[in-house]
Amino acid sequence: MSTAFDAWEDDINIEYLGHLALPARSTGYMFGVRGFTDGVCAYDYDPWEHAEMLDLPIVFRDDLPDPAAVACFSSEHQAIFVRSNLHSATERCALAHEIVHFEHNDVGTNDLQEERADRIAAQRLIRPRRLEEFDGLTEDPAVVALELNVTEKIMRTYMRLVRNGHIRRY
Repeated sequence: MSTAFDAWEDDINIEYLGHLALPARSTGYMFGVRGFTDGVCAYDYDPWEHAEMLDLPIVFRDDLPDPAAVACFSSEHQAIFVRSNLHSATERCALAHEIVHFEHNDVGTNDLQEERADRIAAQRLIRPRRLEEFDGLTEDPAVVALELNVTEKIMRTYMRLVRNGHIRRY
C-alpha cells in the first residue's frame, strides 16, 4: 500500500556519497531565486545556475554591439552574450544583471531598465548574512565587494538601497 510519505520520497533527488545519502542541491534554497530569503539553508546566488533554470543560453563573444559592454541580453536570440576572459566578479555581476533583462523581456535599453537590473542583481548577489560577516572588520566597500565576489558598482548599488531604506542591511 502506498502512503503519502512514499509519494513524497519519490519526489526527492538523492545523491549517494559512499554510505551517506544526501538530498541533492536544490535551486529552491538559492538566495534571490523564487523569493527565497537569506537563512542557514540558503546558498549564494549563482547566475549560471539561474540561467540554466530559465533555459537561457550564455554565449561568449568578443564582438558585442557596444565595444564598452561586458555582456548584453538579446531579446531576438533569447540569449546572453558575454565577453570572454572577464574577472569572475565582473562576469557574475554582468550575468545577474542580464538575467533581469531577460526576465523582464527588455528590448533595447534605457536608464530605468538599467537601474532596475542593477538593483535586482545587487539584491540577489549580496546575501545579508554574508555581509554581516564583515561588520566591524572593515568599512571599505571595495574590500567587502572583493570578498563577496561582486563589483564595486553592485556593492555601491546595494549600499544605496540600504541607505535609502529600500532594504535592510541585515
